[in-house]
Amino acid sequence: MGKILDVTTSANFLVSVRFDNNHSVTLDMKSKLVTVRFSELADEEVFKAATTDGKSILWPGGISMAISEIMAIVTKYK
Repeated sequence: MGKILDVTTSANFLVSVRFDNNHSVTLDMKSKLVTVRFSELADEEVFKAATTDGKSILWPGGISMAISEIMAIVTKYK
């Protein structure tokens, strides 16, 4: 994958990521909310504040997920 162009969140802790190659993926983050690393995302306001720097999904408090992690999650389910 190249660069992340856009990140949007929706109900039930789903995050959609649009890449510069016209592909997009939607990640179900519910299972991640029980981990220490992502537990703060259980607060819907924090979760909804997702942004990107083009290389990662960024949330308040220094929480992030790199493109390589996104792709690892996506390919795990294929």
